[in-house]
Amino acid sequence: MSNPNNETWAEKGNRSENELFLAVGKALSHWELVEQAIASLFTVITVGSYFAPVAPTVRAYAAIVGSKARIDMVQAALLSWLHDWTDCPCGQNAKDVLRDCGRWASKRNNIAHGLVDMFIDEPGAWFLLPSLYNLKGRPLGDRAASKPAYRYNAEMIISYGEKFLELHNRLNEVTSMLGEWHRIAASERQVGRNKDNA
Repeated sequence: MSNPNNETWAEKGNRSENELFLAVGKALSHWELVEQAIASLFTVITVGSYFAPVAPTVRAYAAIVGSKARIDMVQAALLSWLHDWTDCPCGQNAKDVLRDCGRWASKRNNIAHGLVDMFIDEPGAWFLLPSLYNLKGRPLGDRAASKPAYRYNAEMIISYGEKFLELHNRLNEVTSMLGEWHRIAASERQVGRNKDNA
């Protein structure tokens, strides 16, 4: 999967601000699918089920604010789960996709907290950029605080939304493999315990 930090500056803006609003809405809906898939992975490793909306761990997960915090929580739970299930063949895949989710979360945040606007010296060209009060989006140092850290057009945002869908699909695939493997492994482990206790 490509690096989310590669493209940050669009040379050409959009003629209509509505193109950006539509792209932002689609991309954020696609990220919400990622969030849902992360929650499914968390549910499988903490509850052993694909769907458990009233389970205490799932309710605790839902109370966490911020994508990065939730991803960190699932990564910690996964590492603990893999400590107990050391022979899980898809553990590395799960770690990899969560790492990629963490990398793309900052792009999601830029989109979610960006402002559709145009530059005075580029009339008629609309972009998504950080607002003036956004410290991360308007850093000090080598570059003037007046120059934003990113400037997206609709085409870029749509491509990010497509990357979010790829993450969603990868998460679902890994969660399915992990859940099915765990169902079989847990059953075999229980059979072994029953034999030991007989």
